[in-house]
Amino acid sequence: MDETFTKTLNALANQGEMNRDVQENLDADDVIFYNSIRADLDLLVKKPKVQTIHQILDYSKSLR
Repeated sequence: MDETFTKTLNALANQGEMNRDVQENLDADDVIFYNSIRADLDLLVKKPKVQTIHQILDYSKSLR
């Protein structure tokens, strides 16, 4: 069985700079829409506890 993983393909590490670059490529309607849902999108961000991450990794290792 092969193991796969996702590499970070984003060259920009600065979130503010990344948002600015994305907004430069959008139309005015798209920017208005993005700004209207930005708060809701921020609510979707999850920051799990370290313990939760370790439990997921342990479970994953047990399936091998």
